[in-house]
Amino acid sequence: MAEKNPRITPSTFHKEKDTPQYNTYSRNGFFYVEIYFGTERIRKSLNTTDPNEAARMAPIAAIEELDRRMGRIRPLISDLFETYSCNRLVTKKQANERTKGNNINRMKHILAEYDIDVGAHDIRMFAKKTGNGTPICEDYLIRYGEKGANNMRQARSIFSKGWISYYKRMGIDTTWFANWIALTVESTEVEAFIPMGSERDRIVEKCEALKTTDVELYKAYALAYGLGLRSSEILRAKYDDLFDDMNGNKLIRIHNPKSGGKYQDRCCDPYWWDEILSMREDDEYIIEASKERIVRDFPYFLRHECGVSDNRPVHRLRKYAGDRTMRTNGNSIYAASKVLGHKSIEMTAKIYSGLPTIVASR
Repeated sequence: MAEKNPRITPSTFHKEKDTPQYNTYSRNGFFYVEIYFGTERIRKSLNTTDPNEAARMAPIAAIEELDRRMGRIRPLISDLFETYSCNRLVTKKQANERTKGNNINRMKHILAEYDIDVGAHDIRMFAKKTGNGTPICEDYLIRYGEKGANNMRQARSIFSKGWISYYKRMGIDTTWFANWIALTVESTEVEAFIPMGSERDRIVEKCEALKTTDVELYKAYALAYGLGLRSSEILRAKYDDLFDDMNGNKLIRIHNPKSGGKYQDRCCDPYWWDEILSMREDDEYIIEASKERIVRDFPYFLRHECGVSDNRPVHRLRKYAGDRTMRTNGNSIYAASKVLGHKSIEMTAKIYSGLPTIVASR
């Protein structure tokens, strides 16, 4: 459990220099406070005739007025999230709506560990520290290790260089994010894909049998293992997304791809392209089944029937698609990257394909 600190409200962060100048006075027996912002004066009734109560309430009223004026500079955390999710940077490469939502959820999870209510607290709470003076972002990494690092990488995307510049242009005070920006998160070593013939053979044998027993899971297999689609892309795929180009290449159009942009056209294995199209009836979407069947039942089948031990079994089929494409097209990593939709062949070579097949020189 997180260390329980006393609940901190936004005004807790006000330093003496933050409190505007003010003066109390009475009129007709009631006390008022006059608050000064440069040459501007704001008068507010304290609704009391007690001078001691007026002395107590005056600085509170001054800070509340300051908070109201600072709403744009120091917005609620939930408002910051809305700014992040509802706007786009000028740069082409940026997170899509789904990824932004995941980043926000990770940040909410981290902040909740420290009793921070994103709907009630403003962005000054990002500067909160534990009882021993450790910034909460550092404390989270210390307590949760590698799992915490994975969450932190996603959450901290909200404070990327591009977004910090955007917040500044919006007039938001970004100094409260300093600890998060300066935080060093060790990168996780990504394991290279090592294809196993026995595993691949079990996958093919068990999944091919689905064609006569569970056609919806068979189509999911065809899209993942055959075309190399992600689970989210499988759910969105339509028959009309399959088309030929002028050179006769078989393609699939991926809408709202992970890499950004409105769509991405990917090369397809002609056999699997034809196989999927042959199952078309009157349906718009290739997968007619519910989302739960693809994100729950299909991974369960791969684990328990095919023996896939990967944490992301459907994604492992995508890796086999990349490896197969590479081998059947002259050890071409470039061909595999075009099937998988990667922007660089480095990603494909490192994670999504095995070693190339080398033929004897003589």
